[in-house]
Amino acid sequence: MTIPEGATEVILSYVRKKAAEWTPEEMVQRVQAAVHELEEAAFAVPDDLLEVCQEGQEWSPLECIRHVAEVNHGTATRVHGVVSQGVLLDDIPPVPESRTEVLATHAEIIAGVVSAVLEGDGDPDADIVWLHPFLGELNWREWLLTLRVHSLDHARQLAALQVSSP
Repeated sequence: MTIPEGATEVILSYVRKKAAEWTPEEMVQRVQAAVHELEEAAFAVPDDLLEVCQEGQEWSPLECIRHVAEVNHGTATRVHGVVSQGVLLDDIPPVPESRTEVLATHAEIIAGVVSAVLEGDGDPDADIVWLHPFLGELNWREWLLTLRVHSLDHARQLAALQVSSP
């Protein structure tokens, strides 16, 4: 998947501005809303279209669901490690195969990072940064907001796949 020209700068500006502006509670609320939108879009795909790659699309809906979960698992696990232990964790949970299992695992991982952020001291280890493949080095707050952006992007992608269904 490619990011449209100019979008990288817009996304980076958004996550930096909102990470500095919003409280952890506000960030968590917005991440949860985006993940909810993703889950609704993922469950709305008819079973018979889950593995169908439509013309002009890079992925089938199930591949999209698995992709967003895989990336979000890594992000959430690392954010959780930073806010709860002050370290970057590399033990990323695998993504299951079925839509139901993928989304259940995704919900569990997101709930874990939400809990860690809300129980944290507000800004633990903000100086720990790690490299995002498109956005550069981000701290945990900025990475947390990439969960929102990534979930919304793929929720819209899944919704578009349903609209264009044969």
